[in-house]
Amino acid sequence: MAVTRTVTITMSPIFRDLITELMAGHRNLDVVGELDSRDGLEEQLRVFAPDLILIGLSKYESDEIGLSLVRLLPTAKVIAFSSDGRDAFVYHMQPQRTALRNVSPQVLIDTFLGS
Repeated sequence: MAVTRTVTITMSPIFRDLITELMAGHRNLDVVGELDSRDGLEEQLRVFAPDLILIGLSKYESDEIGLSLVRLLPTAKVIAFSSDGRDAFVYHMQPQRTALRNVSPQVLIDTFLGS
């Protein structure tokens, strides 16, 4: 099973654990960093060198941070989750954005496996 170096940013512990458990058996997420703040984010991400970045958005925040993060780490996939966890926005190198509306567990698994 493939191991994916993962960093989570500003995600609630419950949601973070839910995502990790959801992927168990499909992909091994090696969570190398759990960041509760975005202070010093660029430096920390360069040190962690993740393959996957999962970021929780605040209530009125747009998902554009995903584009910034994929530009910073072009080999990483970035998934930004809406504050209610219903939507996710996927960024990867070409930079492209994929909106996952009313995201389900199966859609998340398919998205992760597509990396």
